[in-house]
Amino acid sequence: MNERLLKKLLKRKESGNLRTLEIPDQGIDFFSNDYLGLSKRANYNYEALPNGSTGSRLLSGNSIIAEECESILANHFDSKSALVYGSGYAANLGLLSAILQRGDVVFYDQYIHASSRDGIRLSLADSVSFKHNDLKDLSNKLSKKRFQNNYVLVESLYSMDGDLAPLKEIASICDEYNAYLIVDEAHAAGIYGEMGKGLCFENKILSKVFARVITFGKAYGIHGATVLGSEILKEYLINFSRSFIYSTALPPSDYRAISELVQHKELNELRAGLQKNISFFRDLCGVKSFLSDPTSPIQILEFEESKELEAIVSGLKKHSIYTKGIYPPTVPVGKSRLRLCLHAFNSQKEIEILANCLLK
Repeated sequence: MNERLLKKLLKRKESGNLRTLEIPDQGIDFFSNDYLGLSKRANYNYEALPNGSTGSRLLSGNSIIAEECESILANHFDSKSALVYGSGYAANLGLLSAILQRGDVVFYDQYIHASSRDGIRLSLADSVSFKHNDLKDLSNKLSKKRFQNNYVLVESLYSMDGDLAPLKEIASICDEYNAYLIVDEAHAAGIYGEMGKGLCFENKILSKVFARVITFGKAYGIHGATVLGSEILKEYLINFSRSFIYSTALPPSDYRAISELVQHKELNELRAGLQKNISFFRDLCGVKSFLSDPTSPIQILEFEESKELEAIVSGLKKHSIYTKGIYPPTVPVGKSRLRLCLHAFNSQKEIEILANCLLK
């Protein structure tokens, strides 16, 4: 067995795509998902609350604080209910593997996150991918596949392209073909919409969305995630979502931190500062062709040759600028990209250094 594992590792190493764990260097951060800088600012110490948990929510891990948190989340995000998971991965895995049944079909954007793909694989449903943000392709494929239940699965902001889904148009197509829309708002929650309620809220399509996934490990800078939907959906997930049923609950202090953060009015100033920094960066870069939406905290430059990208990343590191090069198999061959994350805490001087390096 060890020889088999080693063979696969060597093959990946030879292709230049071997993943390794690294301790991030101390430098200028243009690569983390900490868009509002909250992981650096927030220090939640609730002396009266336990920092550990005692079991799953269905055993000993439930609490009044956990249930209060879910009520606050449902109210804040204008949803009938909310169910908190330990992570965005667990939320996507648990939601999709539970609701997708034999006889159903799920149509998913080809760039959907790995956690959603894994949830689909664990389900009994058939699946069909459609071209990224391609409304015509989605409509054509929905028109040819009529199953017991049709689901459409998209992200509102794509983490490897930094572009936004055309949510209004997708919702209309779902209406036309009687499909249930599921939206992963992992990278949009906390950034877009009134009080960070996300792009579904901003696009006024909440009534047309079957379920939303909100994570707290990006813009909110803490741990956990929630699935938003109907009260029936919540009850169903409590009974059939294995990543919820068999996972230890978050500690009460985490539920309290989530409750307070999403409602914090200070975040409005941080969101405004983030958008100011994004605009400043794009104005400085000018002719550079970014794949990303002009409002996205994720700005992407694509490279056909991985070696060219490696040289850019290395050059930036010499100026103590830390970014992330994304290589196959995370992205398709020939589409390696420099993933730049702008933050509310980046200074104009830091952004100028970054832009100058890219324009050389």
